[in-house]
Amino acid sequence: MPSIVHETVIDLFRKRPTLAATLISEQGVALATHDEVRLESESLADCKPAEYRADAVIVHRAESKPVLGVIVEVQLRPDEDKRWSWPVYLATLRARLQCDTALLVMCLSSKTARECATPIDMGHPGWRLAPLVMGPDHLPRITDVAQAIAEPELAALSVVAHGRDPGPAGQEAMDVFYKAAPLMADGLGKTYADVVLALLPKVAARKFVEGLMALGTHEYKSDYVRQWVAEGAAEAAAETRARDIIVAFRTRGILVSPEAERRILDCSDADQLSAWFPKSITADSVEELFDSE
Repeated sequence: MPSIVHETVIDLFRKRPTLAATLISEQGVALATHDEVRLESESLADCKPAEYRADAVIVHRAESKPVLGVIVEVQLRPDEDKRWSWPVYLATLRARLQCDTALLVMCLSSKTARECATPIDMGHPGWRLAPLVMGPDHLPRITDVAQAIAEPELAALSVVAHGRDPGPAGQEAMDVFYKAAPLMADGLGKTYADVVLALLPKVAARKFVEGLMALGTHEYKSDYVRQWVAEGAAEAAAETRARDIIVAFRTRGILVSPEAERRILDCSDADQLSAWFPKSITADSVEELFDSE
């Protein structure tokens, strides 16, 4: 069964089918002239009883005739079976539409992207399928607020790909999204803030949430995001109470060893800290605090 992360990425393409063309162009592929882009059925059944189903199928049309079919697949980890089914997807769609087809594979890790990009040798002379793969190293970094407003899905992917970078590049990707989000049409800024948070690794996600909280304007829509905010607030409250305990001992002239200080600061149990605090005002030593556990 597809995971939430998998479905979250695919939903970006379902909401804006032109996103596939944007990313394919990043791979240097020239697109056929077209005047329409729309989603089609993901079912890629052939004459056999088995049914093949892609994650998303996007068709470019010119004067109502198909000129390019794009199969979008999201891979969160390498899957050797896909090297057998992907060629079937392309061949079946090509026969159905009678036009050129392309395979776009979205990966959230560089390792998976490298493995998915390995060409598939079809066994027929000169026939090798080289998937068009977009991983964190390939996704464009959006640095222009106007572009982020115009292409919110691409802006979200930019943060997912580059926001995990602890340096200036990652911060810039986040800052551009923060500035653009309130101006995105149809409230997509709030929606895609939740998407970004769901797809970022934990450390980067916490940094992203802190940036949103600093703005004070984001209303969190998903339970997942609310959980992050609640956890952050709880951690901050626990750290404050732990430091209050240490200050209480030192104000009374009682030595707090580095080991004891670390033990107090590392405690995240709110009930334990609440029990320790009054004793830090009356105990004759820090050891008495721990003896009371």
